[in-house]
Amino acid sequence: MKRRHFMALLAASTASPLAAQDNTLRAVNTYLNQLRSIQGRFTQVNANGTRSSGQYYLRRPGLLRFEYDGGQAMVIADGVNVGVLDAKSNVGAQKYLLAQTPLRFLLRDNIDLTQRNLTRGVGSQDGITSIVLQDPRAPGDGTMTLTLQNNPARLREWVVREASGQETRIILDTLEQARGLTRSFFSIEFEARKMGLPG
Repeated sequence: MKRRHFMALLAASTASPLAAQDNTLRAVNTYLNQLRSIQGRFTQVNANGTRSSGQYYLRRPGLLRFEYDGGQAMVIADGVNVGVLDAKSNVGAQKYLLAQTPLRFLLRDNIDLTQRNLTRGVGSQDGITSIVLQDPRAPGDGTMTLTLQNNPARLREWVVREASGQETRIILDTLEQARGLTRSFFSIEFEARKMGLPG
């Protein structure tokens, strides 16, 4: 998305705060929907304050791969499930339905933040926009807060908050377009076998 267009939409001021919020959501929609295939470095901040880092790959719809430094752990979304792999464990991949995690908001084929009652809050300050998302039909699945830099437009981080209140923060240290990300690159089963984990 052209930077000027993104900024113009975000800067649009009207008498109605609701209309201004709609302008922001449309601008962010347009930006996020152009992020079809990206990669970069990330930092993860866990609920207990510990940090880890690694490389991420994202291909919409439905595909995400986190490779943690050290080669001992991964998180992979294969379009249906989210698999958590830990080479130090003696169990196979822990799987969760993607449709029951907040990651589904970011990995949809067509992201629509204006969907009825999906957005729980929108804020813009000091060149940063934050949007809180929660499925009104499944509040127990938790929330996702997206944080974007306005100028130039860039997705900076997201925070997943579980129903228990625990939060996991993913900071995108770098973001660049990716090429050649095949679907097989996001296979939970293949990576589990490579780690020697039981099926």
